[in-house]
Amino acid sequence: MASPVRVRIAPSPTGNLHVGNARTALYNYLFARQTDGVFILRIDDTDAKRSSDEDIDGVIRGFRWLGLDWDEGYAADGDYGPYRQSERQDLYRSHMEKLLAEGHAYRCWCTPEELDVLRKQAQRERRPFRYPQTCLNLSAAERSAHERSGDPFVIRFLSPREGSVDFVDLVRGDLSVEAAELDDLVIVRTDGTPTYNFASVIDDSLMKITHVIRGADHLYNTHRQLPIAQALGFDLPAFAHLPLLTNPDRTKLGKRSGAVFVGDYAAQGYLPEAVVNFLALLGWNPGDTQEIFSLDELVEAFSLDRVNRANAVFELQKLFWLNGVYIRSMSVADLTDRSIPFLADAGTVDPDQVDLDYLRGAVALEQERLKTLTEAPAALDFFFDAEVTPDPKHLVAKKQTPEASLRALELVLTRLQAMPAWNHDSIETCLRGIAAELGWKAGQLFMPIRVAITGKTATPPLFETMEVLGSTRTLARVKSAIEVLAA
Repeated sequence: MASPVRVRIAPSPTGNLHVGNARTALYNYLFARQTDGVFILRIDDTDAKRSSDEDIDGVIRGFRWLGLDWDEGYAADGDYGPYRQSERQDLYRSHMEKLLAEGHAYRCWCTPEELDVLRKQAQRERRPFRYPQTCLNLSAAERSAHERSGDPFVIRFLSPREGSVDFVDLVRGDLSVEAAELDDLVIVRTDGTPTYNFASVIDDSLMKITHVIRGADHLYNTHRQLPIAQALGFDLPAFAHLPLLTNPDRTKLGKRSGAVFVGDYAAQGYLPEAVVNFLALLGWNPGDTQEIFSLDELVEAFSLDRVNRANAVFELQKLFWLNGVYIRSMSVADLTDRSIPFLADAGTVDPDQVDLDYLRGAVALEQERLKTLTEAPAALDFFFDAEVTPDPKHLVAKKQTPEASLRALELVLTRLQAMPAWNHDSIETCLRGIAAELGWKAGQLFMPIRVAITGKTATPPLFETMEVLGSTRTLARVKSAIEVLAA
């Protein structure tokens, strides 16, 4: 690579950040960082009807949540701006005029209705539709008549008709399409705005992009764009087309498949580190058995020559597993901080008044059990409930009568109230002593206590839970459970 690497991610802001775009952005980011190159964010908003500032904000939030910071581009500095296509219209217009003047493009006055007739005819004849160059072959008088009438027109690129359009893809190798298969595509709409294939070619050249790394769904676009770039006299970037993301049944990953936007996974309690790790492995093979990568480790390990050609299966269970791994490896303080928004949304805690030390103690007990942050409210609610409502049948010890269980809880309350210190060891000594005194197995006694103080049959270890809850909450709940059994 003779010149500094310059790569770009160029999302169309017609919705929040799609996981496919996020994976493409990640690969561009990793390639740029590994080569000491420049990672650029460009907003491809030529489709004004489907683009909005709100959607751009959604895309920006998605990249920032993932930690993919760009060096140049939209909302950043740079020498090749503006980095939003809707603000680059004069540049596109001048290049359009160049193509028209040099005979590489022509005006087309065919109406949508006329084109629809031609498309339907092609369908009936079971052949691909290609524009028949009707307007290219108009006489001077016919063109003049259209111009005098002010008829709306588009600009079409005059695609080559002989030979082939070839390039070497860094992932897929040698690729070729017969020129005769290419259509005279529209490069400027009737309203004067450029289409994707025209604007992208110009921007990639003017922004000095050295490598275009994008999804395999753009392969045909590349074959269509290369003749435009050559007609404009542009140097060509290198291309790498990434495998597409599919569902486990190999169907296209789409909205009907479930969450496909990065913001959805953030809202579902996934960690950005886990999502980045997961996306990196969708189409790239590190060459060994390592599955857990930090972003820095990915930068060091990533290479385009280990990107697969085959489509990558989006297995949500793998992300779920990875997320659990990352949660278990976090510090309690970090996990607590990230859990607070979810706890607040559920009404479990008031973030402005929560006792952080108490919350961290509760989080530490549940950390091993959490797989996503959205599980935190249900896991931690009993720590913050004013009172719990245990099921009476679960307050009865296994193989014991309600009356015996009531007497056992009364004894537990008395002994706990008399403890001089409230900590794990003293609680364990007290409760195991009561079980031995009653002639019960420890588990027989512990389950009714667990249910009494949490309202649940499955919780973190009992003694640690009681220590975190504290004596006041624990004793009050045992007393309430006694009242339930005695009723």
